[in-house]
Amino acid sequence: MPSSAVPVGRLAHEDRVWHVTWSRDGLLLATCSERCVRIWQQQQQGGAWVEACQLEEVHDRTVRCVSWSPCGRFLAAVSFDATCTVWRTIDFDLVATLEGHENEVKACAWNANATLIATCGRDKTVWLWEVEDFELLTVLHGHSADVKALAFEPETDALASASYDATIKIWEDDGDDWACRGTLEGHTSTVWDCRFLDSNRLASCGADRRVLVWHNNDGAWTVVSRFDDLHARPIYSIDATSAGLVATAGGDNALAFLDAETRLLLFRVPRAHDGDLNCVRFHPKDPTLLATASDDATVLVWRLVS
Repeated sequence: MPSSAVPVGRLAHEDRVWHVTWSRDGLLLATCSERCVRIWQQQQQGGAWVEACQLEEVHDRTVRCVSWSPCGRFLAAVSFDATCTVWRTIDFDLVATLEGHENEVKACAWNANATLIATCGRDKTVWLWEVEDFELLTVLHGHSADVKALAFEPETDALASASYDATIKIWEDDGDDWACRGTLEGHTSTVWDCRFLDSNRLASCGADRRVLVWHNNDGAWTVVSRFDDLHARPIYSIDATSAGLVATAGGDNALAFLDAETRLLLFRVPRAHDGDLNCVRFHPKDPTLLATASDDATVLVWRLVS
């Protein structure tokens, strides 16, 4: 397990950066801020990251989240303008604009085989869209407040949604329709993010400065690890590797790294950025690399060191 993290790349925006996502092969980064999505490419292995292109003049308000499809063909971006745009990555042409949410769209996620995309927002709903023709499949109701984050389980297509109502809901398709198969209650305030470690484990973080690791036993989700006060302010983002390494990013400008297997805090980076950390995401191929997005208008690429 790593014992420290060192920055090895810096990507600059003009405004706060809300989100960062790696392409499937890990060769590109997409970032978003205000009304702009930027695509970055590393000049050479170990070299500087340079801007390859910008996707502009489509969203009227802040772009809150970007997500690369697992197939690598599409990039989705959601905005406070109540829409989700989908771009073809071979030429970054706009192929679809998904409309229907009443107001701000906060997050999006793809299922493992990129046949579905989910969106969620301030209107307390989760929308599922079929990717083949980008038609609406269903709208999921159940949360009593804003839905902040989404994550698909990679094997079964179960969908987790995290909300301002302090709960996580697990949605599944029973063959006829999608329905809520579980409500996870363990946080005491807004659940800002959640990510699957594997088919039976889910990690979540929230405004209560708490990180929970959940285990699924035949549909019953229970907390198997709990970390309190890892950050001095709300924890906005969480990600995990299949080996059980968990990274958290918070409003105290800090990064923290946990081992879900041993249930131990490994180390912290107390001043990872000069502003709130809004997102942390591991490289899809190399678990020693990760990227963070911050209010300080930068994205940093980090290398984990043992």
